Amino acid sequence: MFAKSIVGGCRDEPEPHAQPRVHPLIIRQAKAHRYWITMSIIILLGLFFSLRHGCRDPESAANPTAVAAATTSPGEPERITATIDGRPIDSLFIDDPATDGWHTEVFNKAAKAQLKKVGSLLVQSHSIDPARLAPLLTNKFSCSGLRPANVQELYGDEVLTVVAAEDPQDPAKGLGPHHGAAGLAAALGRLREPFAGAGELQFAIKIFRVEEAPDRITTRQHVAIWTRGSAVLCTWESVWQTSTPPRLHTIGLVDYRETVLRTPQTPLFADCTEAAIGGNDIFREQVMHGTFHWIGRLERAHGQHIAGYSGLAIGDANGDGLDDLYLCEAGGLPNRLFFQNPDSTATDRSSEAGVNFADTTVSALFVDLDNDTDQDLVIGTRAGVVILANDGTGHFEQASHVTSAGMAFALCAADYDEDGDLDLFAGRYNRNAAESDRAALPIPYYDANNGARNFLLRNDGDFEFTDVTVETGLDANNSRFTFAAAWEDYDNDGDQDLYLANDFGRNCLYRNDGGRFVDVAATADVEDIASGMSVTWGDYNRDGLMDVYISNMYSNAGNRIVPQDKFRRNLSPFALNSFHRLARGNTLFANNGDSTFTDVSVDAGVTMGRWAWSSLFCDLNNNGWDDILVTNGNLSAPNTKDL
Repeated sequence: MFAKSIVGGCRDEPEPHAQPRVHPLIIRQAKAHRYWITMSIIILLGLFFSLRHGCRDPESAANPTAVAAATTSPGEPERITATIDGRPIDSLFIDDPATDGWHTEVFNKAAKAQLKKVGSLLVQSHSIDPARLAPLLTNKFSCSGLRPANVQELYGDEVLTVVAAEDPQDPAKGLGPHHGAAGLAAALGRLREPFAGAGELQFAIKIFRVEEAPDRITTRQHVAIWTRGSAVLCTWESVWQTSTPPRLHTIGLVDYRETVLRTPQTPLFADCTEAAIGGNDIFREQVMHGTFHWIGRLERAHGQHIAGYSGLAIGDANGDGLDDLYLCEAGGLPNRLFFQNPDSTATDRSSEAGVNFADTTVSALFVDLDNDTDQDLVIGTRAGVVILANDGTGHFEQASHVTSAGMAFALCAADYDEDGDLDLFAGRYNRNAAESDRAALPIPYYDANNGARNFLLRNDGDFEFTDVTVETGLDANNSRFTFAAAWEDYDNDGDQDLYLANDFGRNCLYRNDGGRFVDVAATADVEDIASGMSVTWGDYNRDGLMDVYISNMYSNAGNRIVPQDKFRRNLSPFALNSFHRLARGNTLFANNGDSTFTDVSVDAGVTMGRWAWSSLFCDLNNNGWDDILVTNGNLSAPNTKDL
């Protein structure tokens, strides 16, 4: 199952006119895969159709009829034609809000185009010509000041300064109205002031609210302007005349943040990847190639996946006092172990260490499992959780293998039973073929409980582990498509509790009661139904209680569409609230000290982490306060017609 080198490569070409031989099992598997892929597409598009067309007919939107028909002509490959409510599936890939009845989305596109013209003038001209703004505005246009007259410093040190409006309830207080194109030009000119003498400016805008009225439409939008060393993030509320194209009637300032590096030529962070590992041949041969490069070169059967789920681990593998890096890879590519050198470079020692597995690996953990003071290695692979013993010098041998726990996205260790050794938790996502003969699609996807089973593995010594998931109570709510897990004693009773961030189900908080667990997420108010991607614990307010931060997905489109009356009128209040929550973004829960938590995300300003994958409480500037680091983004393409 595990290979110590890349397999495949160039193959001998078949002789001319020779028919390649294929094992009958592969043919049967290919047919089965085609069937399940087809059915999965139909089901997913059924959900997609119900979301997009709920405004037309609530009953039909809730119960779309999907039909698949296979047709074969002599000498031709089998073709599958699928329809949903009589519409060919191909037509559903064409996003046409006008056809769908979503006039607010049609307006969103038109308004965004107008705002981009404003932004283009802002970043291109130090002195903006009002005549170029006039065609975008009504005759009675007015706006508030777009940069507060009075600001207060939210944060400042020798490197970085962050300021905001002195009155957050009224950021435009004292600015007075600006009228006409000349007034907007003056307001935009003041908005440029933080960038005086800076280089080329960048501008981006995202509309997240569209509200219709008989004679006007109101939008809210996030606005970002930045250059090297300075950035402004603000929120505008705009009222529009519903002409074609729409014209701006008013702009008001809702929120404002300004960030300035005191030494703009010195970046806050520097990418040191190449400096650290660029001396290894595999840096350019393997590491620097992106997902699309390998998707086009390695077979899907190896475990290549376009989403790039692979993780990493950091720990002192060879006992020299320096942290080393273990890099997980997708199937067909060897995992890599880099030993750190005293000069801060790192050398690839994957093969010598015995850890260059080429099976799909989604997670890794350095941890001392046998109490011999060196770091053993645990990896989550398609073939199961593999536990590797360290001989103390950075050479590893497989010591245990839990085949039933394949594709464990979350690996974390704690001494849950307080017996003196560390136990393992393996959080998993999709079911595999051995667990179910049906596609494990999350149903319903905002409250699913049909994902893969998670495992608690008790450490019995000598690298022997026992599955104690059921006997400890962790089988409750145990299949919610877990992406991340983290141990912490949140109730300060001396034992380790466990929080799970679940992608398609409610999150779980398992309270440890003497080695048995109870899911108290509902009573503690931390279920957070919001596409959980990661979880991190930290005392952000320094009150001696551990708080928890979960990264989810923020959606401008979701925030525009879900609040509208025409969206899924047949939904229950719970389901509708869940959709609202799915779009809001990340969550910070403050620990109240009485086994409950309070959602302080909005007040703390930490919801909009965009498409957030991972997060971490860490003191970035060594001032004694936990900051939050969020990793976000996704594979993207130029086509912007998706919602």
